[in-house]
Amino acid sequence: MKSAKQIDRFQVSVDYLTEYSGVKGAVITDLEGLVVAVSPQDGVDAELCAAFGLNLVEIMDRNLTKLIDPGCEFLSVKTDKDWITIAQTSVLYLIVVADRKADDLLNVRISRSLDMISSHVKDKYPALLFFDKPAEQKSVKRVEATHV
Repeated sequence: MKSAKQIDRFQVSVDYLTEYSGVKGAVITDLEGLVVAVSPQDGVDAELCAAFGLNLVEIMDRNLTKLIDPGCEFLSVKTDKDWITIAQTSVLYLIVVADRKADDLLNVRISRSLDMISSHVKDKYPALLFFDKPAEQKSVKRVEATHV
């Protein structure tokens, strides 16, 4: 007998974000850029967001470590039209693309989504919590960087 299909909690966490007014899309990616979940499916180019997000984090970490150590955990970039947020959980990245005019309560939704992702990783994939990051990414992330 087949059991009921389990809910994809990664998908639920990105859907939770895209329900919020002004959010264009959300992507969860692993440390190597593999897309784990995306919402909406046709809202953003998930592969491009993943590559861009990881590249931006790498650049910021490299440059910030010249000033302070450790690097970024939460990166928010605001352009004339968009607001891009890249946040890291234990083994995954969350990338959120929103309208520049979205209110600051979006950060609360992002934090809640990160909690949902971390909880799911801890429950479903506890071995990943002890996974060693590649050498170039080994750092404890505790600094926020916001660029306007």
